[in-house]
Amino acid sequence: MTIFSRALRYFKTRKTLKYRLYKFLLKHSKAVSDSPIILIWEFGGFSDILKKNAIISAALNFRGYRTHFIVCDGVPEACIQRGYEHNEDPKQWDKKCPKCLFGMRSAASMYSVNYSTAGEFITEKVKKELSALSENIDISKIYDYKYLGVGVGILAWSSFVRYMKGYVIEAKDLKKEYEYVYRKYFYAGLVNTYIAERVIEQFKPHSVFCSHGVYVDYSPVILLAYLIKIKALCWSSGYKILLHYFTVPKKPNKLELRGITEEEWKKRGGTPLTEKENKILDKYIYERFNKALKTDFLNVSAPESPESLKKKLGIENSNKIACIFCHVAWDLSFDLSTMIFDNANQWFDETMKTIFEVKDVNWIVRVHPGEKASGSLYTLDSYIRDNYRDIPSHIKILWSDSEINSFGLYKLIDTGITLFGTTGAELPLFGKNIITAGEAYFAGKGFTYDAKNREEYYSLLRNTGKMGMLNEHQIELARRYAYSFFIQRQIPINVINKSHGHFGDLDPDKMTCLLPGNDIIIDEICSGIINGKDVIMNEEMVDMITDTEQRNLPL
Repeated sequence: MTIFSRALRYFKTRKTLKYRLYKFLLKHSKAVSDSPIILIWEFGGFSDILKKNAIISAALNFRGYRTHFIVCDGVPEACIQRGYEHNEDPKQWDKKCPKCLFGMRSAASMYSVNYSTAGEFITEKVKKELSALSENIDISKIYDYKYLGVGVGILAWSSFVRYMKGYVIEAKDLKKEYEYVYRKYFYAGLVNTYIAERVIEQFKPHSVFCSHGVYVDYSPVILLAYLIKIKALCWSSGYKILLHYFTVPKKPNKLELRGITEEEWKKRGGTPLTEKENKILDKYIYERFNKALKTDFLNVSAPESPESLKKKLGIENSNKIACIFCHVAWDLSFDLSTMIFDNANQWFDETMKTIFEVKDVNWIVRVHPGEKASGSLYTLDSYIRDNYRDIPSHIKILWSDSEINSFGLYKLIDTGITLFGTTGAELPLFGKNIITAGEAYFAGKGFTYDAKNREEYYSLLRNTGKMGMLNEHQIELARRYAYSFFIQRQIPINVINKSHGHFGDLDPDKMTCLLPGNDIIIDEICSGIINGKDVIMNEEMVDMITDTEQRNLPL
């Protein structure tokens, strides 16, 4: 290599994100050997997620906190990367782990993060012991099994149900041929919980941070941290690209991905929206259903009028109209969520059984539009066709490929029924009722009917035709919650290179925004991690985002 080519390579290197961030970290990091540690958990095997966490990690370093990543190196084998649709031999899963680890190591190197791998915290002896447990335990006892206080059995079932993508929802669906995979996920839950305990014991972290907080991949460390009273925060993607929810665990063995603490709800619920806040909320709701036609599978067509929808659905009487908003039954919203039925299919069957007899109401069953888009292998469409041959005329089915816009549907119906669907935060804004059959994140706020048991749920369904509209106070509470949920809780990370999309790299020209006091939203995210609190934008932050949007500038 000539001197010229070496020089050219050197100057090219200096322009890379890796080099620029490395030098920036050297210059501005305030983390020292005795700084408090923030543990960052990376067990899903997604390098794009690691990059996003590494951006936040850098910001924490600039605030005097040492960050340390724990990266999966294939020890658990069963993980979120697996899926029935891949037609892989579960006994060969470990063969794919090196490729996944290579991507994680590459991303960690690019962002100069300190990390250890999972295998460093577990011995072969312990792995054999946990493997023997997972192989020999009575299959019926896995679900209720707790290890180190963490409900690993629930996590294993949730992960396994996701793996099956609709083929298994209830215990009765578990065929002998699937048991091996279920046990593999149970083993992964045991191993990851063991590793989480060892890691916490060694590093004694000030707080724990990761994405999602669900399944055997992410839940163990978050739930364990909560149980032993260590601050913990996890994030999930919002309803638009580049937006995120940052949420703390609120109960043992239960995580609401987008919930809000009682303390924060008391503040928001007790404070009326200003004129400006009302306008911002109205604009968001309108654009969510009218300007997202190309990106939101919920709204693939323009909203229709109630009259047009009644005609399309064949509703000819003046009876009340109620809609069952169904779910993608294997989705993570059921992970650790509390409901009065054992699973989504049982809820659906019991609801159908009840409304078959409630003929003074026009019932609409809306199959979730995301069924096929999200990768369901056995959809609720198929479940209905296989199990309900003769559906009464007072019940209409909107299949998953229906192009009816939710905005028009909301204006048509009088009541919505859901377990955890976002409709529970939207429909009350129209003055309409919501009946829930579980502890949804929007439940218990004063604008929903929340059934405490099955009999109460059945009674609510039977009396749906007698329900009136929400009163002004209930609508106002719903608006306050929606403002918090859709506006204040969806947090942008403005330092991401927008041209790369939601999981883009750090924009090297915005590195200074990671420094304390240079970006109020980064400041707030770091504060949430350090102090263990939900991240909620205040008026100044919302104004900044709103002003940017109005000027059509990138966030």
